[in-house]
Amino acid sequence: MSESAAEADGIDGESDYESLLSFMYLSPVGIVRSNRAGQIDMMNPLAAQLLMPIARAGNILNLFDGLASVAPELRNLVDSFGAPRGRICQNHRVYVTPDERRVSVLACSIIKINADMLMTVLTDISEEVAAERRARQTESWLSGIYATVNDFAFFTLDANGCIDTWNVSVSRMTGFTEADVIGQSLNRFYVPEEAAQHPLPEHMALTRDEGWHVEECWCETKGGRRYWAQILVSVLSEDDDDFSGYSVVIRDVTERKVTSDNLARLLSTDHLTGARNRAHFFETAEAEVARARRRDRPLSVVMFDADHFKRINDTAGHQAGDDVLKRIVAEAKGVLRASDMVARLGGEEFVLLLPGTTVGEAAVIAGRLRAAIHHAQFETAAGPQRVTISAGVSTLRGERMTVEGMLAAADRALYDAKRAGRNCVRIGSDDAGDAR
Repeated sequence: MSESAAEADGIDGESDYESLLSFMYLSPVGIVRSNRAGQIDMMNPLAAQLLMPIARAGNILNLFDGLASVAPELRNLVDSFGAPRGRICQNHRVYVTPDERRVSVLACSIIKINADMLMTVLTDISEEVAAERRARQTESWLSGIYATVNDFAFFTLDANGCIDTWNVSVSRMTGFTEADVIGQSLNRFYVPEEAAQHPLPEHMALTRDEGWHVEECWCETKGGRRYWAQILVSVLSEDDDDFSGYSVVIRDVTERKVTSDNLARLLSTDHLTGARNRAHFFETAEAEVARARRRDRPLSVVMFDADHFKRINDTAGHQAGDDVLKRIVAEAKGVLRASDMVARLGGEEFVLLLPGTTVGEAAVIAGRLRAAIHHAQFETAAGPQRVTISAGVSTLRGERMTVEGMLAAADRALYDAKRAGRNCVRIGSDDAGDAR
């Protein structure tokens, strides 16, 4: 920055300008100066260090372009800030794509200095977020002391994760004998579908990294009774600190699960249709994106809406329109697996979240839903209605794609379906090759 530019910015003389540079370069946080469009004209080394790993192709000329893959909302925050100056956001959390060992999180604060100048402060708060997560785990575990606890089982695992000790508490809670469990893994207690959702290598890796880890999932007794279990696994060490295995406590907290599920259902469900609401969809989808990348598994979405829905509302009334939306959700639930989700984004627009599903498989599911609705009898308060849907399919592609990116691609495919005459399914153009 030239001295004349410094004077234009209100910096009085070369000494003040040097002081500003010293402040920025010695600051313990990342500082970026840019115009309102995000074009950067000054940043300190720490900011460059924080931005470089997530900037597209190493490009850090524009702040918003560099953060677009992890925080596309920042540009909108700035554009919607109408005051001539002031704090646009403070400690806004930016979740960088997690690796297998830790989640990187930045705190971002943006201040509008004048009509076309922004100062952005970036801080790495990954350790603080990890500490918060550990604190929540501790709180969850200790809360069990005060909550209803039906029973518990205690045993140990060897260094390979296989059960190597047994006591009567295992039999009392689960019905399994010593011969049933010795040499087995924790999968012995899970219901079959939970083994895929809670893979043991990941559980053990988190335990080794942190010293202990808590999982909650559905388990099953030897007699077939399902119960919601909280499983605490902690590292066992010898006197010389060499790793020797794990200790495990399994608790039956089914009653607490039922109570919390009822509350969660109220907070996460669309009151009209029974589908998940928009907020819950985005929260779950973000978690599924991280899980898909961590496990190298596919993840797809299907956006769909009712064709000519306004015509139904206008001719048959809003009560009939509400009946149609509820029936559409019921049909969607009928073609989905337990791990899938149908959510209402707004109006007559819905989305399916399909973990572990390729784009080709997602297109098949969307086709089944389209056919089911096409052939269904829609009885409404105003009499029978003919209803069809159009759908667009997209899948998670590459390390940089976000939930918003998947939805945008699915929305474009949905628009293609509308242009093709409605009552059909289209795959996003970028995903078409994956469906072959």
